Order: sequence, then C-alpha cells, then structure tokens
Amino acid sequence: MSEFLIGVLRIAYLAVLWAFILLAVNVIRTDIFGHSVARGTEGHVGTPAATSTGRRRHRLGRRKAAQPATLQIMSGDQAGLEIPLIDTIVIGRGGGSTLVIEDDYASTEHAEISQGFDGLWFVEDLTSTNGTYVNGQNIEELTRLDVDDEVRIGRTVMVVRGQR
Repeated sequence: MSEFLIGVLRIAYLAVLWAFILLAVNVIRTDIFGHSVARGTEGHVGTPAATSTGRRRHRLGRRKAAQPATLQIMSGDQAGLEIPLIDTIVIGRGGGSTLVIEDDYASTEHAEISQGFDGLWFVEDLTSTNGTYVNGQNIEELTRLDVDDEVRIGRTVMVVRGQR
C-alpha cells in the first residue's frame, strides 16, 4: 500500500472515531438533561384542547359521568396495583418519585399526574427521554385525563378508573 493511502485511511479512521465519541456524548447529555420542550408563542404551555389531535378534541366533547378516582397499573412490574388519585403523583425510576416503576425506558422523574383547580386531572411529561403517551399519542404538554384513558410510560401501562 502506498503511504498516501495509509494516510487517508488513518484520517478516515480518526473521523469515524470522533463521530462515534461525539454521538455517545450527545446521547449521555440527552439522557441526563432531557430534550428541550417546545413552548407556545407566548412562552407558556397551551391548553390541552387547543393543541391536541382531532380525535382527542372529539373525546373532550363527550362528557363522561364518572370522575377519575384511581390509576390502575395494567402491565409492568407492579401490574394490578391501584393508586387513588388524591394528591399529585410523580412517576419515574428515581427513589424520590411517588410511584417508582422498574422500567428501563422510564426516566428518573418521567411524568406527573396532578389535579387542576377545577377538579380535573392532568398528566404532564417531565421532559423524559422516551416520552409519555396518553391513548397512544405522545404528549408534549399538560393533557387532561378522563376515565378509561390509557397512560403509557416505557413498557408500563396504566388506566384511569372512575369512582365505583
């Protein structure tokens, strides 16, 4: 092999090595600090009805008689557990979370379920790496929860249940 070809191969090898290192650093940074959250033009999170999908708007038009009362875990390591919706619930892998789930795809503090001033319940993704899903839709802002709504965090699926 000529010296020129060996020099080109060395430079190409170094370029690939540096690209890999930068990619690994970016993945670690994203995992630690999370993704940036898109905000509305006025700098605040929009209302759920104004920014949701058409299917969600249609569902909001129907009024359900039952109010959310519990959060039932359907799949995951705590399947079958039913948590009363009384106070704010922080869901994640970290020990400081209200509901600790052993899920490799969940962030330390992944999502928060809280009650609004009007008595309605909402879920918010806390800038997690893998996102929070309500009824199969990835949410990026405060989203209203109704009875029978499905919340998925990683591989853990939870369903909002109404009063019995």
